[in-house]
Amino acid sequence: MLVIGSLLALLSGVFNAAAAALEKREGMRTGLGRTGFGLLAALARRPAWLLAMALSALAWVGEAASLALAPVPVTATLRNAGRGLLVVGGARWLKERFTVPELVGVILASAGGVITAISVVNSEVPRRLLSNRTQLVVGASCMLAAFLVAALSRWLAGEGRRRQAKGAAVSPGRGKVAGLVMGAAVGVLYAGTGIFTKEVGDRFAVYGLGGLKAVLLSTGTWMMVVMAVWAQSLIQQAFRHANAASVSAVNACLASLGLIGAGFALYGEALPQGPDAVLLVLGICISLGGAALLIASRPADEVGHVPHVEDGALQPGTGG
Repeated sequence: MLVIGSLLALLSGVFNAAAAALEKREGMRTGLGRTGFGLLAALARRPAWLLAMALSALAWVGEAASLALAPVPVTATLRNAGRGLLVVGGARWLKERFTVPELVGVILASAGGVITAISVVNSEVPRRLLSNRTQLVVGASCMLAAFLVAALSRWLAGEGRRRQAKGAAVSPGRGKVAGLVMGAAVGVLYAGTGIFTKEVGDRFAVYGLGGLKAVLLSTGTWMMVVMAVWAQSLIQQAFRHANAASVSAVNACLASLGLIGAGFALYGEALPQGPDAVLLVLGICISLGGAALLIASRPADEVGHVPHVEDGALQPGTGG
């Protein structure tokens, strides 16, 4: 079961990476003056973006099945291995450019996830169904945290526009940081949807086909839908400020760590002991280090040339 669950997690990551590349390309081609749900409405009329949503749906099914078959940390980290494909796809297809620190940050964020997965490879798969009240608390907490982080991102982007309006020079790095912070807000939402995804998978694992009724009556199912739509709105904005691989690495790092923490705090997964505990801490530290390096690194545009800026958003082909 562990092998099947791990393979499904990897496939989920690959589908998510392909979807993110399509989302970024279509988002940069569609209504650069639009934001939020207005941008989503415009994107919904583009076939390629709808294909990205179909890939995301397949990724979600794979994630739900993986969470029912493998320990939470294994799924949470292995699904991010496919994120490395965004570096190749971003450079070749999206015409994004990466600095060495950005590449190292993506590699560290992914490598930390693999180490974390190795540390818990012998863990049992818990199936402790959460009550509706607990799910409500989890969802509300994630949405409040995401709102605060997204507000910080908008403030950073707004500061850049205000400085530009006053004739002051605006570093491309400011826009990149705003995009990565927005990616962090998406990661918080993804941590919540990951927990609710596990709830869906576990209900089918426990009740079989009868799990459909339990899923529909679960508070988390409907909160997951709301959070997923909101996350889509935020990630399109993040993609306009930073390259897809960096945004995905940051949100995947936070989502994985949140889901791993939920595995221990909500589902009673046993903490690793001895060398496995060292690997767990090391993997988490490496993931966080990679995310921090991505946020702190200067964008390729700042190292090379200064991109044209419109409405505070980087134009297509400028990288991040």
